[in-house]
Order: sequence, then C-alpha cells, then structure tokens
Amino acid sequence: MRAATRQYTAIAIVLHWAIAVAIIGNFGIGLWMHAAIEQAASQARAVAAYQLHKSIGLTVLLLSLLRLAWRLSHPPPPLPAHMPGWARIAAHATHWLFYLLMIAIPLSGWVYVSAQWRGDSALNVPTLWFGLFEVPHLFWLDTTPDSVRQQWSASALSAHELTAFASMLLLILHVAAAFKHQFADKDEVASRMIPALSKNKDDNPMRTLVLSLGLGAVLAASAAVAIALLMPAAANTAVAQTGGIGASADGWAIDPSQSAIAFAGSNAGVGFDGRFGRWQARLLIDTDDPRASDISAEIETASASTGVALNDETLRETEWFDVANHPVAHYQTDRIEAEGNAWLLYGSLRIKQHAVDVGPLRLAFADGQARISGEVIVDRTAVDMGMASDPKAEWVSRDITVNVNVIATQRQ
Repeated sequence: MRAATRQYTAIAIVLHWAIAVAIIGNFGIGLWMHAAIEQAASQARAVAAYQLHKSIGLTVLLLSLLRLAWRLSHPPPPLPAHMPGWARIAAHATHWLFYLLMIAIPLSGWVYVSAQWRGDSALNVPTLWFGLFEVPHLFWLDTTPDSVRQQWSASALSAHELTAFASMLLLILHVAAAFKHQFADKDEVASRMIPALSKNKDDNPMRTLVLSLGLGAVLAASAAVAIALLMPAAANTAVAQTGGIGASADGWAIDPSQSAIAFAGSNAGVGFDGRFGRWQARLLIDTDDPRASDISAEIETASASTGVALNDETLRETEWFDVANHPVAHYQTDRIEAEGNAWLLYGSLRIKQHAVDVGPLRLAFADGQARISGEVIVDRTAVDMGMASDPKAEWVSRDITVNVNVIATQRQ
C-alpha cells in the first residue's frame, strides 16, 4: 500500500493542526479572561482578549466547516486491520463528535455575543474580526426585548462552556489513544496525522515541505496571538484627522491643521484620547460687538475616533452616539460676553436629544486670527451614553473631557 493512502492529505493535516492549536489556545484565553475581567489591573487586557477570543472562535468555525467539507469529499485512510470492532466504532464516534464540538463551540459563542447581554445587564459591544470588520449578530438577537436577550445569553453561555470543557475531555482521550497506538500497539495510526512518525521511506518530499510550511504558519500565528495577549495595555492615541473641518461663514477660514475638537476619558482603567474628524463651524463674528455675534458648530458623531477599532465601533452603537438616528451633535452659543481682551462664550451642546450647558469657552483675537479654546466636562449620564451597559461608570469614566481648539483666520 502506498504511503499516500495511509496518511491524510496535506490539506487535512494542516487544517487539523490549525484547528487543534486554535481550540486549545482559545480555551486557555477563555479561562484567563474570565478571571482577568474581574481584576482592575487586568481589565483592559481582558477586554482585548475577549475580542481576540471571538475572532479565533469564528476562525475555528470557518476552518471546521472547511475541514468537514474536505472530509466528506476525501475519505480518511483506513484504520489498521488488527483493530477490534468496538475500537473502530469508538474511533469513528470520536471523530464525528469532534466535528460536532468544533462547530458547536464557536457557534454557541456567536449566539452568546449576539444576544449582547452579560449577567444581569446589557453588553452592547460589537464583534470585530481581528479588528478588520464587524461581524453581524445572529438572528437579530440584539434587537429583541431584554428578557429574550437575557435568556438566549444564559443558554448560549452554558452551552459554550459545556461544549468547551467537553472538547478538552475528548482531546485528552484522543491523545491517550494516539499514544497507545504509537507506543503500545506500534502501528501507523498516529503517523496518519503526523507524517514525521511514518516508517515509510517513500514519502513525497514536496508534501513534507508543504506540511512543514503550513504547520510553521500555524505555530507563528499562535506565537503572535500569545505576544498580543501578553503585551501590556497602553493608552490609546487617536490619529489626527483634518478632513471635513471647516467654516461655513464668510469672513473667517478655519485652519484644519491647527484646529481640533478632542475628547478624553478612561476605559477599563486605561486612558484614551480621541477626536472628531469631521465638523463644521459657523462663525458670525462682529469684532466690535460680541452681542451681535453668533457661533455654532455641527459635529459628525460617526467621525469620533480613538485609534482603537473596538472603541470606535462601540461609539457608533445605539447606546452611545446612535449615529444612525443622530448623525450630528450641535453646539450653539446662548450669549457672548466681553472680558478684557477676550470674549467668553456660553452655550449648549446637544448630543442625541439631550442638551447640556457648555462654557465658558474663550475667544481671543490676535494678528488677524480668532482662537476659540477651552475644556468642557461632559457627564455622559446627562446625555444618555452607555447607560444600558455601564450605568455606574464601572468601565467607562463618567466624565468625558472635551478640549476645543479652533483657529480661524480673517479673510482679506
């Protein structure tokens, strides 16, 4: 019998080990993050670990479906003739039970995160596949009533944990059986999936190279995941954006390179900085009479960026800025008072349907320029941001600091 018929195909072997490494690694990540999320010192890394855990799980689901399709179209090599009937039945049953668990584990996890519920409160955190794109929620569970979300969340989480521990138990039995075949029975069962153990000298060298590269890629990816998880969390720094910044009033031109509306706070104990990349200001300034002046701004909420994909996607959610229904936040001066060589701007900021007093900001004139600057503390409970999933500010700081720095030049 040729060696090729005694071993799995190269694709089957690479998929097998990729899925195995991913499941074992993800199980470890799951155990760690479950404990770490409750500790203030490790919460930030735990939040990142949850996203990583979800990304790996969805990858396992895809690879498992591919592995199943390959298995159905490529029969496995035969078991040794000496194996008794009960052992063959057990081997086949284990084989198919692994497929069931490889699909059930990530699928139940996907259902759990789709319900957007954790414990006794809403969760409302998007799933980003390795930070590249947002994964949709299954069955529109996130839009169902809270009681339904809570029920699905609890059931899916129980199923997820049960299947995960069952897979580890089955894995132990599987490895024990492989050792038995290799060292007690001394047959070729283990070499079907580990070609290096084969005693046949006619193995195709190209096939061995493909397997080595594939398994090397699996190990490299695993190392990258481990490094990403172990790296300490750092403060988030937003990337400057200047597109879409401008003035709609004649007589004054905003300098986008020197102007910014930025914000800062903390999330899971780690500070973050962000800014709005697109906004327009309306500057009606009578330099001789502040009472005849009027300043307003429209800020595109979808342009809020912290430089962290998960944070940025979360800010767009209904619970936060609700950009689908409230794409713009509005600022409007209510009164302007002169104070020495500067003006004090008193106004209001409307986010969604909630308005909060803002002020005073300071407007100063020098060398044909007008500079509006100031710091505003926005209580997010006052504007109904994050109240479903974080009403007590246990995760995101209650006070968000908004820094305004706008420089406009008077046109000649």
